[in-house]
Amino acid sequence: MTVRRRRWPFARWRPLANPFVLHRPVAVVVRADPALSVQTLIEAARPSTERLHLRNLFMEGRRYYIQPRATGFRLTSDTRQVWGGRRRRTGVAAAVFGEVSTLEGDESITAIRLTTRIHAPYILSSFLIPAFIGSIIASLPWATPVRALLIALLFALSWFGHWVNAALQVSEMIYFVRKALEHFPPVEVGTLPASVPHVVNKPRDDFRTEWQKFYDEHAG
Repeated sequence: MTVRRRRWPFARWRPLANPFVLHRPVAVVVRADPALSVQTLIEAARPSTERLHLRNLFMEGRRYYIQPRATGFRLTSDTRQVWGGRRRRTGVAAAVFGEVSTLEGDESITAIRLTTRIHAPYILSSFLIPAFIGSIIASLPWATPVRALLIALLFALSWFGHWVNAALQVSEMIYFVRKALEHFPPVEVGTLPASVPHVVNKPRDDFRTEWQKFYDEHAG
């Protein structure tokens, strides 16, 4: 399996396009049975000197937690945080859900479809501080449009900051899945031949001509 380089979360998906989607669905295909694929991810989530090639996945005290499910697994992550001289773990901002299946006709090839979901308590917490500061701004003797603008800006900036953090956390988890499974033999995806029944393989202008011909025949 080929591992792609990690990309900035905005490279393919912008938060304003869909504020609840952190990352587009990702498909990972490996030559291994589903049970072995999930077990490999569970083992890779535990730091070990036997897997030094995965040491970069645990930088800054990052940890991964995999919960097996009926159709796959749920993956979450957090990092170590030092606050006031005390070590703590950051909260879970998002989760990655892996739907595991085999390709039809070949049980030795596993397809993992990764989808993401933001953690509801985490995104709701982004409104706590803006609500507190907004209540103070609302009591100030300023013009109403100015106060409304400042309050709206506080909520927008807080939400955006939380969204970015969740998107970065998701990006790290998707990279973890790809990196943990990269040692499996690669799977070659076949291409369609030049001529396939029921597949339109003509230039765009020819398609427009055929469509217009079809429309004229049925319009009359």
